Amino acid sequence: MKTKRLASKYLLGAAAPVAIGLFSASPAAAASSCSQLASLHRPNTTITTAQTVPAGTFVAPDGETFTGMPQFCRVAGFTTPTSDSHIQFEVWVPESGWNLKYVQEGCGGFCGSITFSNMAEPLRRGYAVAATDDGHEAGGTDGSWALGHPQKVIDYGYRALKETTDVAKDIIMAFKSNSARRSYFMGCSDGGREALMEAQRYPRDFDGIVAGSPANYATHLLTGFVWNQNALTATSSGDLSSADLNVVSSSMLAQCAGHDGGLSTDQFLNNPLACKFNPAKLSLSKDKIEAVEKIFSGPPGIFPGYRVTGDEASNPANWPAWLTDAGNPATALQEAFGDNYFKYIVFPNSGWTPTTNSAAENAHAADVRTGAIINSIDPNLLPFKQHGGKLIQYVGWGDTAISPENDINYHRAVTQEMGGHEETQEFYRLFMVPGMAHCAGGPGANAFGQPFSINGPKPSEAADDILTALDQWVEHHNAPDKIIATKYVNDNPTQGVAFQRPLCPWPQIAEYKGGSTTSAASFACVKPDHDDDHQKEASNQ
Repeated sequence: MKTKRLASKYLLGAAAPVAIGLFSASPAAAASSCSQLASLHRPNTTITTAQTVPAGTFVAPDGETFTGMPQFCRVAGFTTPTSDSHIQFEVWVPESGWNLKYVQEGCGGFCGSITFSNMAEPLRRGYAVAATDDGHEAGGTDGSWALGHPQKVIDYGYRALKETTDVAKDIIMAFKSNSARRSYFMGCSDGGREALMEAQRYPRDFDGIVAGSPANYATHLLTGFVWNQNALTATSSGDLSSADLNVVSSSMLAQCAGHDGGLSTDQFLNNPLACKFNPAKLSLSKDKIEAVEKIFSGPPGIFPGYRVTGDEASNPANWPAWLTDAGNPATALQEAFGDNYFKYIVFPNSGWTPTTNSAAENAHAADVRTGAIINSIDPNLLPFKQHGGKLIQYVGWGDTAISPENDINYHRAVTQEMGGHEETQEFYRLFMVPGMAHCAGGPGANAFGQPFSINGPKPSEAADDILTALDQWVEHHNAPDKIIATKYVNDNPTQGVAFQRPLCPWPQIAEYKGGSTTSAASFACVKPDHDDDHQKEASNQ
């Protein structure tokens, strides 16, 4: 399976401008029609499209087709905050039935295109919605755009987010003659990094934020990618085969499934931290065991490793996509991201290779040269809390792109900074998702309205949908005590529901209490027996 084809599931192609126009009116003056927004004046901003899209089916610039769309005003353009910037954006505003709220969607990978698929559903629900390409056009794993363009790296790190927020709010004001009453941000993966960047760098821009599997410690995450690649290529065969991965996952399930609050029949671990698993006892060759141990541990003191939690071999979106790539780890997604980052952004024109430096040397150089630009690890969320902001973070326990223990590490850091668990729970809650892969997919209950997920009809109940849960928390101060996740048969909503599970605010887990094994009501959110000291041992940040 090739990297380019694997990446396409998560990373969409770039969108091109359609036409060129200049602003000529004040953003405070309401436009009588969508098309008049083409002449709206705003510094360093060019509108390329301002058109009314009729209700029904809409074909986006990248060719993706969306049905059941309301009539909306589509505005596309770009901003140029520096001479080397070209930040593309899309803003969609319902022409009627607007709920007076705005959602900004994050991107994935190194971005390089606008993710139209994330924009459609909020629009259907009545939200105005916007997204950006983060200031460059490229494939999602391609970092060559950064070579010789330090301003574009800043655009990618945080400036494109702010530019898009400000231009979207100006367009909404101009078209509707009033601003959005509530503003929300949603993103997963790099979009999760962006979500936390918003809470930390621009704490007053959004009332609520959903951060999924955030790549917020990007410098150390990408260092870990190189570490994992080197661990795999050091084996005699240069890889862990599907059979090898089956040995690892089946051994862990046999030892731990049903002993961690879940069911013995689960094909995933409910609470991986409760599973004390020793890879040294696996029936694999010595060099492969060493590779597994290195991947499990992560680069010491730099980034946490990746546990096997159930379907690493069978799920193509998991270890096969991110680590092993059907026998060639050098073409897996972790390798692609790690190599492009260090080759083009950290050590440009240096001849860097994955074996040039130690992990510590890579991490140090990455921190010094790009940490302040791309990392969003500041635990001081007091300004966001004082603004009244609410933050929901989630990650799949089966995530092989970004270690889920990174999420626990950040939550712990914020808890310590903010004065304790109770103070943090007032505005920030983390939900660990058993059996879910990166952002979506996997054998667990993996659909709850998050970006990149394959969902059925979106429910209005806050317990079943993460955006609704966020909105209810912001609007009515109803903090989410659980979110119900659904596993569809074959991950296809048309084939019905296989089972549901509650997602619980960390450090609680969903424990089976008896009754139907397919019903979320048979599980209760409880604090596990192991204490935080064990969790600290499991972490490695």
